[in-house]
Amino acid sequence: MSWIDRQFAAFGAQLACHENERALSYFDFVAEVDRLEGLIEPLLSGPPAVIAVQMKSTFEALAAMFAIARCKQIALPLSPEMPVAEQAKLLRIAGASFALSTHALSELKGAVPTSKLMDQLIARGHAGLILFSSGTTGEPKGMLHDLDALLARYREVRPRADRTIQLLLADHIGGLDSAFRTLFAGSTLVVPAARSAESVAKAVEQYTVNILPASPTFLNLMLLAQIPERFDCSSLEVIAYGAEPMPAILLGRLVKAFPRASLQQKFGTSETGAVRIKSQREDSLFFQIADTGVEWRVEQGELWLKTSSRILGYLNADESSLEADGWYRTGDLVEEGEGAYLRIIGRQSQLINVGGQKVHPAEVEQVLEELEGVEACTVFASPAPVTGSMVACQIVSSLDLDVRGWKRLIRTHCRGRLANWKIPAAVELSDQLTMTDRLKRGE
Repeated sequence: MSWIDRQFAAFGAQLACHENERALSYFDFVAEVDRLEGLIEPLLSGPPAVIAVQMKSTFEALAAMFAIARCKQIALPLSPEMPVAEQAKLLRIAGASFALSTHALSELKGAVPTSKLMDQLIARGHAGLILFSSGTTGEPKGMLHDLDALLARYREVRPRADRTIQLLLADHIGGLDSAFRTLFAGSTLVVPAARSAESVAKAVEQYTVNILPASPTFLNLMLLAQIPERFDCSSLEVIAYGAEPMPAILLGRLVKAFPRASLQQKFGTSETGAVRIKSQREDSLFFQIADTGVEWRVEQGELWLKTSSRILGYLNADESSLEADGWYRTGDLVEEGEGAYLRIIGRQSQLINVGGQKVHPAEVEQVLEELEGVEACTVFASPAPVTGSMVACQIVSSLDLDVRGWKRLIRTHCRGRLANWKIPAAVELSDQLTMTDRLKRGE
């Protein structure tokens, strides 16, 4: 019996998950892992195969991950919300040979040969995990993890008696991190009926949830829906935010809206897994990396990480960000403060080049969010005939003000705060905040 099986067995009758009005214990979870392992067992006589996890239930999807880990196969978790055509693309890139559903393991026709990266897993005798980037630009990148190495980082998680909302799904490193931290602590996952502000609030109220991991965009949606006024959220002790930069203005609003909860910043990448950090203060976006299993350094403003759980490589993308000595160039641009504190200021790929002058979207967004009536904003590059690109923005506001009025207001507000080339020259208006399936701000 592995350390994972021993840990889950020790939790026994403790509640592992609330989902679809069902209360499921750790006994139930282990039984589900055993059942799914039985479906996978016929594969054990051959080389490791890529198995697509196609489960509608979060509880079942997580059990499938552990069953695949036991059998030393390679898991490809897929979101049940993903369109069939998109799933087919990911199955092709990953070279998936089988699909695991609730009651069957099905062979997939036309599977392509797997990457040579799989040979590293075979040599180690370890299970694998394939995750994909969100694919907002171009084809999504397939990343191969050593699943044993990733799970080993949770071995020292201490037992707790928390109730944690599970928002992100098992196809995302943030969703897996939240689930693993909860399960290895013997705590309870609470899966809301839908990934909406109202459904999450109902689950918090019904199950007295005390930990809410969410993206800044989702938390902003909760404020816009007046969740703190409409629902009893007094049980919340920790609101953990990550996956995208948190606007300073929004952080201040959240501190006031949820006075009993501690706002905690989280950080990690799909390539390395979650990294333990410590914020300078609750109302500060500066943090220290406080993870003994992680080395870090800053090169020309970019954060580099080195950890045992770094991916083995990409299935279909350039690997220039993966250094031969184990370092990963994250693409995150950071500001360095005193005492080894860092603040994420944006992605290198999102820098806007205005006639040779570089603009950080987050810097402009921070200034725009000072304006009364701005609920959220997104700054991005728009084509320009002379400079190649210009700064543009989309503003979410309920104010009755047209584009011309917003342009005047923005120019007046930004003058003296931003250089001329950083002031948005194009403005789009929206009356609602949108988000992607990864709960990030919609483009």
